Amino acid sequence: MKFLTLSLALGPCAVSAIASLPPTATIDTGPLVGVTTNLPGALGPVNKFLGVPYAAPPERFSLPRRPTPWTSARNATAFQASCIQYMVDADVGPGRDVIDGLFNTHPRESEDCLYMNAFTPATQGPPEGRAVVVFIPGGGWQLGNGLLDLSGFAGYEDIVAFTFNYRTNIFGFPNAAEIGLSQRNLGLHDQRRALAWVQANARAFGGDPKKVTIWGESAGAMSVDLHMQGYAQARPPPFRAGIMSSGQMSFGLLSITNSPRDTRSWDNLAGEVGCRGNSSLACMRRVPAKQLVEGMAKANMTALPIADNLTVPANRAAAWRDGRVAKVPVLMSTMAQEGRALVNRNITMQQFVGTYLPETLVTPKQRDAIVSLYRSKPGLESDFDVAAAIYTDLLWQCPQQNLANVSASTGLAVWRSYINASIAELLPEQFQFLGKFHGGDVVLLFSTPTFEGGGGGDGFKLTPQLYAFANYFRGVIGTFVRNPHGGPGWPAVGSSYAPFDVVALGDVGEQRSAGATPVNQTTLDADCAVFSDIYPLVEKFLSVS
Repeated sequence: MKFLTLSLALGPCAVSAIASLPPTATIDTGPLVGVTTNLPGALGPVNKFLGVPYAAPPERFSLPRRPTPWTSARNATAFQASCIQYMVDADVGPGRDVIDGLFNTHPRESEDCLYMNAFTPATQGPPEGRAVVVFIPGGGWQLGNGLLDLSGFAGYEDIVAFTFNYRTNIFGFPNAAEIGLSQRNLGLHDQRRALAWVQANARAFGGDPKKVTIWGESAGAMSVDLHMQGYAQARPPPFRAGIMSSGQMSFGLLSITNSPRDTRSWDNLAGEVGCRGNSSLACMRRVPAKQLVEGMAKANMTALPIADNLTVPANRAAAWRDGRVAKVPVLMSTMAQEGRALVNRNITMQQFVGTYLPETLVTPKQRDAIVSLYRSKPGLESDFDVAAAIYTDLLWQCPQQNLANVSASTGLAVWRSYINASIAELLPEQFQFLGKFHGGDVVLLFSTPTFEGGGGGDGFKLTPQLYAFANYFRGVIGTFVRNPHGGPGWPAVGSSYAPFDVVALGDVGEQRSAGATPVNQTTLDADCAVFSDIYPLVEKFLSVS
């Protein structure tokens, strides 16, 4: 099942109908013809414009360029290819079954991939235009695409929604000495081009460019963090709010980037594909894309963004502490069991601590204390269970807590949630061990569920509780996008309600729930204290790398 590339329709079944006259839109590069979809119980039909170029077909390892205009109506009724996908095999990372089953469902791939997808209510909106959300997909900077159907946000939440592809892995982050420092984070430059495109064309789809919220999951959330900093001096920035779902790039281990001076990964790949030498860039531009992907696998390489002080500021934690970020409201969330999809099910504790708790970060005594704390928790029986729980807190929940509290202390309006819904129950039996896993929120919102007991669809059936939760959760996003300063419906971090200024979305303990329940932040984040010495060391390391 291709869970992450299916259309969203939170109802008994997904019914699509082509209107007698297809919808049209005219953007700054030419006219478009789209397709209309009807969702059960929606406010009205949804017009979709798919595979719209926001940039020209890119030259490999070069900055994105404006697309060439056209005069005849362009067919925008189907998704275009994703960018080139890649995922490293690692003994400590997710298993191949999880990667291929959930995260990389092997869509059609091409280097000609810089396309936008737009979803807009077909009904007449307000004269100034509707609120807009731009979703930035994740994928660990190695894969991911915008082949997602956001029709539900247009049909049920009355907002205009966009999502898009951007380059990842070596195609998006080539840390080569021959490439100028400001031109190596190509995937982030693609995102900036996409945000500029939305500003130029939102009105063509009934949106208000002054009412844009950027929303990302995983590496997409890390991108939102970077754009909050990268557009700090813009007046105004190309967005009025940000949503970070499971990710940030300023605190803890997720803040680690490649050093601009360390080009070994590029050099090793060049050697694998026969391009070693002073002119490796020209040679690598000629190598077939498939051969480069095979070379990445042989070299076991991971391409990450570098600190270029343009798309990626060097000292990001300090930027948040000093308030050097865009002054816009922020909504943050983490999943209760992020690590269960990101840690190998066969991992040993020795492998895990060697990778994530090395002696460069913790003393043997500190490491033993961390492992002992988590081994003592009910339900954590295997090395995998313990490692996944540590990973969840160390990389995701505790840094997100840090970011939320730091940003609130500078005066930003920040809301935080902890998603505790049992989303893995929807998946085939072999994936149910994942629990409340990283990416589960995306599975829930961007897949085609059918109500339990219903027929059709792809066999992905919602229980009554998760059906209600999915509708509520989508509404949380819609509420925030329409009125960011009003918040999503619970108290802001640092408000007078503290420490009950965080909510659990979904289950509360063993009790099933479909809404939001205030929780004591002090209790929720109690285990974060054991990692408090690690984060300053990571920040110090980044400052000298």
